[in-house]
Amino acid sequence: MPLIAPFHVTLPHLTKDNWREKAAEKKQAQDRLIPAAWRLSPELLADDRADVTGVPKECGILSDRELEITELDEVEELAKRIAQGTYSAVEVTTAFCKRAAIAQQLTNCLTEIFFDEAIEYAEQLDKRFKETGKTIGPLHGVPVSLKDQFDIAGTELTMGYVSYLGRISQRDSALVALLRDAGAVFHVRTNVPQIGDTFNHLFGRTHNPHNRKLSPGGSSGGEGALIAMKGSIVGVGTDIGGSVRIPSAFCGLHTIRPSTRRIPYGHATNSMLGQESILSVAGPMARSVSSCTYFLKTVLDLNPANYDATSLPFAFNDAAFSQAQGRGKLAFGVIRTDHLITPTPPIKRALEETVKKLVAAGHEVVEFDWKEFKHTDDLAGHLYDADGGEDIRRTLEQIDEPLIPGVLLDPAGTKTTYEVWQLNRAKEELQQAFLTRWLGTPTSTGRPLDGLLCPVAPITAPLPGNNRHVGYTAMFNLLDNPAVVFPVTKVDPALDTKDGAAFKPLNDKDQQFFNDYDPDLTAGMPAAIQVVGRRWREEDLLAVAEVVAAAVASKDWKA
Repeated sequence: MPLIAPFHVTLPHLTKDNWREKAAEKKQAQDRLIPAAWRLSPELLADDRADVTGVPKECGILSDRELEITELDEVEELAKRIAQGTYSAVEVTTAFCKRAAIAQQLTNCLTEIFFDEAIEYAEQLDKRFKETGKTIGPLHGVPVSLKDQFDIAGTELTMGYVSYLGRISQRDSALVALLRDAGAVFHVRTNVPQIGDTFNHLFGRTHNPHNRKLSPGGSSGGEGALIAMKGSIVGVGTDIGGSVRIPSAFCGLHTIRPSTRRIPYGHATNSMLGQESILSVAGPMARSVSSCTYFLKTVLDLNPANYDATSLPFAFNDAAFSQAQGRGKLAFGVIRTDHLITPTPPIKRALEETVKKLVAAGHEVVEFDWKEFKHTDDLAGHLYDADGGEDIRRTLEQIDEPLIPGVLLDPAGTKTTYEVWQLNRAKEELQQAFLTRWLGTPTSTGRPLDGLLCPVAPITAPLPGNNRHVGYTAMFNLLDNPAVVFPVTKVDPALDTKDGAAFKPLNDKDQQFFNDYDPDLTAGMPAAIQVVGRRWREEDLLAVAEVVAAAVASKDWKA
C-alpha cells in the first residue's frame, strides 16, 4: 500500500526568515475585516477593566433589537423565532457578527472572519423563506461559530500554525456540510493553541472575558471567550483531553463531550491525525444544556454517517431521552478526587452544593471513589505522547516556528507499535473495570447509577499557562464516556478561603496547585462540574444533566 501524502506541506512563500512578518500581515488583514462602524471607542479599548462581558450593552454598537437577539441563550428559541418570521436571518446574522466583532476587540478570540459572506448567505435564506414559507432545516439562519479546525471550502484554515499560512481548504469538513444542510450560517472561526492554553504565534493570546487577566482554557478557548461574550449562540469545539469541557468550565458555559463517532469529524483539520488510541471528538458549546441537546439532536437526525465514513449511523434516540426525563428519583455517584490533584475550595464547594441540592430534591447521591483514576491519567499521557511529539515537530520545523511556552515534546517518549498495542490493551482493561464498577454500585432505585458528578478541573480559570492538569477530563476521553459540563456558582473569597493548616498535599504538584490558588484574583469566576454518563448514551445523559443543571440554576451562576 502506498504511503499517504503529508497532510500539509508549508508553502514556499514562508521561510525561516520571514514567518514573523507573514504572521503580522495575517493579523493585520484580520483586523481590517472589522467594519469601522463596529469598532469600539478609544476610551473603551483603553479601559483596563477585567470583566468585559457588559461592554456590548454599553458600547452603542448594537441596537436594542440586536441586543434582544444576542441576549437569547436558547438555540431552539432563536431558530423558532426565525422560522416564525419574528426575526429575519439577516438581522440575526448581523447582530451576532457585530457582537463577535466586539468580542474580538476585547478578548482576541477569532481567527477567520466571514461577516460579509455570512450576511450574504443569510440573505439567500431569507429569500428562500419568503418564496416558500419554509425553513431549510432546524438551524435555518442560526449563526454557528467553529473552532479553527473545521474546513470551509475556499477559505484559509491554519489551526493557529504560522506553518499553515496560505492553506486553502479544498472541501467542507463533514460537520460543516451537515450543519449547512441544517440551515446554519458560519460567521467566524475561533482561536486555538498548538497545545493547551489558547495562544499561538499567528493570532496571539485569547483572554477570558469574565476576567481578562485569566485564561479561557484550551484548546477551544476562542469558542469559550466568544460564546461567553454572546458573539455566538452555539459553537463547535473539539475535545481530546478536555478541550470543550475546560473552556466551558472556565468561561461559564455548557457543553457536552460526546462519545466517539457520534458527531462527524471527517475532513476536519487536526494534529496527530492517524492516532486512534484516544480519539478527538467534536462537541457543541452554548449557554444552556438544552441548547446542547437541540444541537446534538439536529446533527444526529441528519445521519452523520452520510457525511462521514467513520461516524455512527444512529439518529437521536427520542425514546431514551423521554424515558430518562420521566424517571423521577435519580441516583448519582460523586467523584471527589482523581487522587492526583486536590480540587481547590470553589470547586469543592460547587460539587458539594450540587450534591446537597440533588438530595434536597429527592435524588440519591453515593460516593464513587475509584483509585484507578490516577492510572488513567498516566496511561492517557503515554498514548498522547506515543510519537514523542514528532507530528507537531514536523509541522513546526519547516520554518523553525517555536513551540508555545510550556509545551514540551520529548522524543524519549516515543513508543514502538508493540508498546502502543499494550497500552491499548491496558486502556480496554480500564474501560471494562470502570463499567463493572459503575454497574456494580448499588442504588435505591434498582437501576444502575444515572450519572457521575465530578470536577472538570481542580481549579477555576487560572493565569495564562497555569492550566497544568487535565486528569479530571482526560480520564473520560480514555474511557470514552460522554460528559456534560455546566457552571454551578462563582468564586467567593469569603467562602472559598485558603486553609493551609487543613491541606494535605497528595504530591509536590498538588502542593503547587494549592500554592497557586488565589481566591481574590479569581473572585467572581465560574466554578463548574461535569455529569458523566455511559458510553454512547448521550440522550440519557442530556436528560439527566438537565435535571442537575436545573437544580443548581446553572444559567444563573453569575447572578
